[in-house]
Amino acid sequence: MPQDVEADTSPFTVDRTLSVPLNVQLRGQIEYGIACGELPPGARLPSVRDLVAQTGVAHVTVAHVYKDLAARGLIVTLAGRGTFVADPSSQGAVQDVAALRGPLNDALMQAAREGIEPERVVALLQAMIARGHTARDTGVQVVLVGVLDIATRAYAQELQALLRPEDRVKACTFTQLAQPGLVQEVRSADIVLTLGHRLAEARALLPGLDILPVRVTVSFETRGQLAALPPDTRLALIATFDDFLPTFLTGAHRFAPQVRDVRAAHLAEHNLPQLLAWCDAAVYASGADGIVTALNPGTFAFEYRHAVDRPDVERTLLPVIAQHRALLRERKRHENRSNELDAG
Repeated sequence: MPQDVEADTSPFTVDRTLSVPLNVQLRGQIEYGIACGELPPGARLPSVRDLVAQTGVAHVTVAHVYKDLAARGLIVTLAGRGTFVADPSSQGAVQDVAALRGPLNDALMQAAREGIEPERVVALLQAMIARGHTARDTGVQVVLVGVLDIATRAYAQELQALLRPEDRVKACTFTQLAQPGLVQEVRSADIVLTLGHRLAEARALLPGLDILPVRVTVSFETRGQLAALPPDTRLALIATFDDFLPTFLTGAHRFAPQVRDVRAAHLAEHNLPQLLAWCDAAVYASGADGIVTALNPGTFAFEYRHAVDRPDVERTLLPVIAQHRALLRERKRHENRSNELDAG
């Protein structure tokens, strides 16, 4: 059951000067908040009525946005309590745990034959997990499913740096999951990750897998570049997808509050050439780097990069990976012992 969690986010807003429909703006802000951890599992969202008052968007539009997000498993509404960000940890974890029942049951039966009490087995397993960081013989295979290839590979590299040398993190995109061979490779991984707001989509494409969310946040490099812009900068923001524009604008105002002349567009907008000719600095979203060649010579440009949220990974994912490593190691020992008995 969702618990009230304080969300680290500003009130939702819409920008009527953008060409992006209001429902797309609202949905995009909520999805981005979930992906970046600003709307953590259990965070209470405004009621439909409160969001209407907050944004001025029609009641039917807000209700439809919430209905769509609920259908995708991103939010839940509880009668008499309110609307909350869904907790992905409470969904879909049965299959992987069930796969461990066989080896664990064998271990318990062996312990019983040797007169070892179950409590001692539990204590042994806990001790193995606690000291799992010292062993270097068992690697965990992790797959990260993302949206854009370059960005996903960058996230995978960041995750790899947080893991042990024998662990492996492979990146793939939702588009690449159309390849049957790759789907099988993903299914054979020990842990599958995806961005928080794409969790329902990943679980639909890979039914039966316990897929975990990974959070991203605006990189420190990007924050520093925005903060260093002169106040008189004519700043253009170029998004790859239209639903990212409102969040993009919010981020620019947050990290570059000194810049007052900020305009935004996405790649499909008809006025994009005029915007690129007007600006003297451009910030583009991942996947929109092609606009750099269309800028005036000397125009300062950089990518609005995201990075894996390291504190969240250390708090939520590393313990899960450590548990998998300990279970894999114990399974390997069990298999080796069985092979030795068969050979004898």
